[in-house]
Amino acid sequence: MKNRLLFFVFGCVSLGVSAQGSLQFSQVKLVTTLETVPANKVWKVESVIYDIPATSTTGSSSSSASCGPNTFYSKSIEVNGVSTKTGHGTHSAAYSNLTYIHAYTELPLWLPAGATLSGGPCLNQVSVIEFNVVP
Repeated sequence: MKNRLLFFVFGCVSLGVSAQGSLQFSQVKLVTTLETVPANKVWKVESVIYDIPATSTTGSSSSSASCGPNTFYSKSIEVNGVSTKTGHGTHSAAYSNLTYIHAYTELPLWLPAGATLSGGPCLNQVSVIEFNVVP
């Protein structure tokens, strides 16, 4: 009897809950420069293609030093103007032989309408799936 009552109450509560809308696929994008999520859309950030410059045999980099493979900016994107490192793992500290864990933003990352996104100072490419929010 208790189980029937519990299922009845759960069913009644479930009927009163409604979503804010459903998602409908729109397109896949590669974002490098500053873009804003349009109204009535959401973006799902799937991955980042890092623009880590190749090093020549002389040891010089093809890009500025701030975008070297061991800098914060080389593996970051900008969300609402804030540099955000994406990924996971450990990285050797430049000032010691210790290993520390960086604070990473795990992917996927959902961005609402009005949020801004760019590939960051090193022009990383950000793979985004855009969805329409259907009421």
